[in-house]
Amino acid sequence: MSRILIWSPNYAPELTGISPLVTHAAEWLAARGHEVTAVVPMPNYPEREIHAAYRGILWRTEVAGAVTVRRSWLRVRPEERVVDKALYEASFATASLPLVLRDLSRADAVVCVVPSLLAAAVTAAAVRVLRLVGRRPRFVLWVQDLVLEASTVVEGGSGRLRRVLDAARSLETFAAGTAQPVVVCSPGFGEYLIRHGADGRRIVTIYNGVDVNEITPEPPPPPRSRTQFLYIGNLGYTQDFETLVAGARSLPDEVEVEVYGQGNAATRVRELAATAPNVQVHRPVGWGALPTILSAADVHVLVQRRGIAHANLPSKIGPCLASGRPLLASLDLDSPAAELLRASGGALLVPPEDAATFATAMRTLHRDPE
Repeated sequence: MSRILIWSPNYAPELTGISPLVTHAAEWLAARGHEVTAVVPMPNYPEREIHAAYRGILWRTEVAGAVTVRRSWLRVRPEERVVDKALYEASFATASLPLVLRDLSRADAVVCVVPSLLAAAVTAAAVRVLRLVGRRPRFVLWVQDLVLEASTVVEGGSGRLRRVLDAARSLETFAAGTAQPVVVCSPGFGEYLIRHGADGRRIVTIYNGVDVNEITPEPPPPPRSRTQFLYIGNLGYTQDFETLVAGARSLPDEVEVEVYGQGNAATRVRELAATAPNVQVHRPVGWGALPTILSAADVHVLVQRRGIAHANLPSKIGPCLASGRPLLASLDLDSPAAELLRASGGALLVPPEDAATFATAMRTLHRDPE
């Protein structure tokens, strides 16, 4: 069997985002006899605060099931902006690099998970050096987010930031040019990489999956006077909670909204929720509680700012659809995520940042959730 090294910015016990995807992949590979080592930061997502049990530690090695997990410190802040993201990237890549080098020379395959562009570029450089001395580990670049596109949408794209993003894009191109294959979770991601110089023959699309033995369709909840809409996941700047709360506020007798999550926009979300009595915000729930939370809702919600859906494919799509509930999605209608949701037959799509249309869709699902 193979020795597989995974370098990822997220891993269990983090509850949302790509952490469950990476953790399940590592455990799946280990269960099939591969020797798997995951190099990851101290748990911090989505709160963007290092969990209490891991504070004040530079490095730590754990064994989780059959996976060896090597953790490193990183600099992280709850109110994360571009400069904080850059320091997050730099501290993670720098502090974890000694752990990666410890296992890299003996690895048969290295899987580097983007959104960590600096780690991806460092891996690409290290693999090229190893090839010069006769070692040829397979380098797999697993792209879960187009972080540069998302940064442009959230922060704007002019002046100094544009120059920084252009420099970062060179790292992205270098890593994609070294990896074989580049695994993307959306065809749109592959098209983006090809536009920026990647070899399309090296790109493989593998959609993010969901364990349908864990999350299964359950009978709908008993009838109630107000339809329950559920948002679960990251409370970040890329989500359009203004539209969600405005829609709920306009329909006080018809809908209620439950929000479960944490993130760098959590304070703003709670401020918005305070203006709508039918919106409640809760802390994140553990993975074991997720099926129950999903099945308790009448409708799931996805809300993204304009332009963001071209930069990511929300990991919540799989679990939400697997639960058998309809999904109300406010996002770019020409995005890969929108195409996937249309093909599913289980979603109602509306344009982003359009509170009136969103409220109309909520009323439609209140009257007929099927």
